[in-house]
Amino acid sequence: MTSRERVHAVFAGQPADRLPVSVLYFPLYQRDHFAELTSRPPADLWKLLYAEPEEYLRTFLEMMGKTPFDIYQPETAPPRQERATTEFVERDGQVFRYDRARDLLTPIAQPVSGHATDYAANQTQYVFDQADVSELVTVAKAEDLIARGVNDYLEAVVRAVGNREFILSGGVIGTVYSCGEYVGQANAYAMMVEQPGLIEHLSWRIVEQNIEQIRCLAAAGGDAIYIDDATATSDVISVAHYERFCLPYLKEMVREIDALGHKAILIYFGGIADRLEQIASVGADALAMETSMKGYVNDLRGIAQRIGDRMTLFGNLDPVGVLEKAGDAALEAEVARQVAAGRSARGFVICTGSPITPRTPLSRVQRFIELSRRLGRADRSPAKQGAEGSR
Repeated sequence: MTSRERVHAVFAGQPADRLPVSVLYFPLYQRDHFAELTSRPPADLWKLLYAEPEEYLRTFLEMMGKTPFDIYQPETAPPRQERATTEFVERDGQVFRYDRARDLLTPIAQPVSGHATDYAANQTQYVFDQADVSELVTVAKAEDLIARGVNDYLEAVVRAVGNREFILSGGVIGTVYSCGEYVGQANAYAMMVEQPGLIEHLSWRIVEQNIEQIRCLAAAGGDAIYIDDATATSDVISVAHYERFCLPYLKEMVREIDALGHKAILIYFGGIADRLEQIASVGADALAMETSMKGYVNDLRGIAQRIGDRMTLFGNLDPVGVLEKAGDAALEAEVARQVAAGRSARGFVICTGSPITPRTPLSRVQRFIELSRRLGRADRSPAKQGAEGSR
């Protein structure tokens, strides 16, 4: 089977030659490990992120060749006009972005986290009432986004390998986290209690934004679109708030993804055991969850059994304690455990429960892929293993 056939089969609950193996947030992995994957200096990463589609495609496929996961996820391209006026230069070890249109040279900040880029949640409130929502929360139409060239990298990958590779076209962020971009992340939670009407109004506006982004991504082709429902988990908000400030908006976005012929993947980095029925009711095709940490437990076997044939499930292998730090025997044992647990769901994709860390070497990622391919073979079904164990 091709990777595309394999993933589609698993999403549909149909037989496959083996379980697919993947990792979430693959562009983040490629950024963090760019030098290791390409043998090029780290500064060249910025040139790649503003490259023309043909150059981006060559490098993307080179990196995928080193890490042959079953799901491809290219970057979103900067608008063509921005690419045409941007270049990157290096002086005395410092990388600068040069904006030719404004003759402006800006140093690229050196990340302190170990990742290629750092990120911090917004904590500033910009939106205070519905009038602010109308003024500040703009909605770019899909056709305008496409005309700007943001799909250029995705379209290049789809043209080159879309007939054989399963392509995750990209995705959108759920309403709870996105509200924080306008009212401040900490404020957003308080406003669910103090100003719920404003949060609902803002959320519907964000859904409008996301629908246009979904339409833009779907227009390029590919197979799936994700919704990252960040901070909508048990470690952050209650089930009641999940039902009010997440569920209606998720259903709207999933309906749009489905109508456009793509598979919908929900991503939850946090605890989900107490809201699993609500998540399953959304109608998405697949569910990806974080490994157990931060005081909550996402028990893969239990969740797979509760989900049953309603959704395909992604694994949640610990990327730090197991993939990065554990020995080879422990990695093999955990992949085997996840495979056995995941077979209770409609379909299962072997996957890490968070992004691969910057300190995880390429050899370790390749070993993870190798083990997953072997242990996820079709002939390793629970019934088959039971028969082998009784001999």
